[in-house]
This record gives sequence, C-alpha cells and structure tokens, in this order.
Amino acid sequence: MLRALLVFAIPFATLVAGSVGSDAQPTPKTKLDLAPIPIAKDLEKDPNSELARLRSAADNGDLESMARLGVMYYWGQGAPMDWNEARKWLRQASERGHRDAQAKLGAMFFLGQGGPRDLDESLKWFRRAAEQGEPYAQGCMGVMYAVGEGVPRDLLQAYVWLVQAKDGGDDDAAEPLQQVKSHLTSVQIQEGDRMAEEARKARSDH
Repeated sequence: MLRALLVFAIPFATLVAGSVGSDAQPTPKTKLDLAPIPIAKDLEKDPNSELARLRSAADNGDLESMARLGVMYYWGQGAPMDWNEARKWLRQASERGHRDAQAKLGAMFFLGQGGPRDLDESLKWFRRAAEQGEPYAQGCMGVMYAVGEGVPRDLLQAYVWLVQAKDGGDDDAAEPLQQVKSHLTSVQIQEGDRMAEEARKARSDH
C-alpha cells in the first residue's frame, strides 16, 4: 500500500521535548535512521525493471507512479537512493493534489532532505495534506503548533489537529495529544472538539 510506504516519523516525543506548557522553544531532533540501503543498480537502463516502467508512466502523467518514484528514490529501494530525485517526483505528485506525497514532501522540507530545511514549505505541504484528511500530516501540524515550530505556538490549534490525526488512525498522535490536552481548560477542549468535528464534516461534504 502506498500509504504504508510513504509514512516515516518525525518523532512526536522528541518534537514536544518535555512539557508543552513550557515557553522554551525546543530544538527538534531531525535525525532519521534509514533502513539498510541495498546496492544501487542502474535499473533505469533495463526496460523490464519496475523503475523503468514507473518512470515511463510518470513521464506520461500517471499520478501514482510519480508518488511511488518519490518513495523509491527516497529509500533507495528499487532505485538509486537520491533525495533530489525523491523531492522532484514527490513535488510533481504533490502539486497535483496527492495527499500522501504532500505529507512526505512536507517531512523532507522539515528535515532538510534533498535541499535546505524550509519550514514554510514544510508547513505548506503538511497543511495541504492535513486538510485532505491525511493523519500523519495532521499529527505533524499539531506538534508544530504545540512547540511553535514554523508557526506561532497555539495549543488549541495543536489540539484540533492532533484530535483529527488520532481519530484518523495515527497512533503516534496519542501521546502529544495527551500532553497538549493537559494544558487546556475544559472549555478549550470542548471548543477544540467542535472545531475538529467541523473540519471533518467539511471534508466529507466535498
């Protein structure tokens, strides 16, 4: 499943980095431990290879092939590991609205992979994916708001995004959600639940 291939974590616990109630601006850990990378082969010269097939389909505008190429180049599995190529194909898929590619691209900009770290671009792609209901991106939005990373610190907005991420199936959102919730009043929690439900309803109406 493409969703499973695209997911990797900006660890929520290290991003939150202690009490959410602190005014300090924690520095997130951005080290990503990659799985062992196989020896890259020049697969694109083999017309029967999966990589060659996907490149041909992507060049002809196939959206899923663009996203899959981005993942293959990112991990170096089935293709040479190349974050520049990964970012290029993920951007093409993202610009056409592929929410999983948008989430992955947002994470690459957050971590500075395939180019300079750019929190504005990271937030842009996370937000586009999150507004389409992509749980991982929603969780990342929530943590960014919780710690004030790339956005003004806003615990209510953090709660709204983290609630949606957890409800959407992102189990990693549970811990930061509890941390954020512990710093909100019952009135704020009620308002956050209302806002999250409105966002879900707006997506389902489209």
